[in-house]
Amino acid sequence: MSDAFDLNALPADLLYAPEQDMWVRLQADGTVVLGATHLIAQHGQFMYFSPRPVGTTVARDRSLGVMETAKTAIAIHAPLSCTILAANEAVQQDVSLVTRDAYGAGWLFRVQPTAWDAERPALMEAAAYRAWLATRLDRFAPPVEDRPPDDFGRFY
Repeated sequence: MSDAFDLNALPADLLYAPEQDMWVRLQADGTVVLGATHLIAQHGQFMYFSPRPVGTTVARDRSLGVMETAKTAIAIHAPLSCTILAANEAVQQDVSLVTRDAYGAGWLFRVQPTAWDAERPALMEAAAYRAWLATRLDRFAPPVEDRPPDDFGRFY
């Protein structure tokens, strides 16, 4: 299993939004820091991060912004309803921070939750997220062009 698939790399002190592959860190002041898990790197090498403007209010599962690879754009879906307080300027300058330091310098947003009490139950503790992921790792299979062909030269 590669580092990208290492479920033990999920910090225990965070909450996780499984469908979005996002992590959530509640701050003492009631704000939340959001980031993408290290598993998001399976989409490819990110080249660009375009957050929605500060002050934008976003409903859960709606777009906070976009990260782009050479082949595709990936919408960053909000793991909870919130108002954007800040987007990480360091990531806007060097989007590779998202894959190099996913749980530290590669954070994406600082937000003010707007429905924390109602939406908190949808977030998972690290152990529950690990168990949830363990049954779904096939969705992180390498792209076809990165897999060897079978005996007949076909990609599987």
